[in-house]
Amino acid sequence: MALQDSHQALLSEFRENLEAFYTELKLAPPYDSVEKTIRCYSDLLKTKTAEEHAQVLGDDALKWQLHVRAFVDSGLHKKHRGIITGLARTAAVGQFPESLRYLLKPFQS
Repeated sequence: MALQDSHQALLSEFRENLEAFYTELKLAPPYDSVEKTIRCYSDLLKTKTAEEHAQVLGDDALKWQLHVRAFVDSGLHKKHRGIITGLARTAAVGQFPESLRYLLKPFQS
């Protein structure tokens, strides 16, 4: 896969995960902040080589680590913080889809 194609695939997946995250929370996403987070993630990806893109595409742990980094670096984790922190510290987190739980990590510390 070409570097530009992998970049777009990773960005699309991240956007979908953010949309699903807010849908699961039943919260309206802070759109400007989401777009800022997508740009931050894109900038992180631009620092990666084609080989590193391939590694990220093939390893959910690496991918999720970059997602969380963009989520925190962009400040998105500060939006709706009280509501999400409350959820992240309750048994309700068990109802949260496994594939999105990594985005709760910034709220659990």
